[in-house]
Amino acid sequence: MRTALVISTFACLFPSLALAEVECHAPMDNWQPVAALRVEVVKLGLTVIKIRADDGCYHVKATDKDGKPVEAVFDPQTLQLLASSDADHDTGEDDEKGQD
Repeated sequence: MRTALVISTFACLFPSLALAEVECHAPMDNWQPVAALRVEVVKLGLTVIKIRADDGCYHVKATDKDGKPVEAVFDPQTLQLLASSDADHDTGEDDEKGQD
């Protein structure tokens, strides 16, 4: 419950914050491994879909416990959640299935 509150608070307080504009500046030698980030994301109650590095940060596409999409940005050195959004994201599924 507390985790959902934290994520909701970030989403409500910073709705105009563009996730792509968040930048991190830790040297790659100081980055924690993706496996450690995955553990932190799971602790937040999210299911990881994709993790990528961009603008010096970890960007995570995930779903919450209700299956709703969540995008989040984490500092690669501290694994601190920097920003999150509940905006829709591409799950990799073909949107044109069944269309001729």
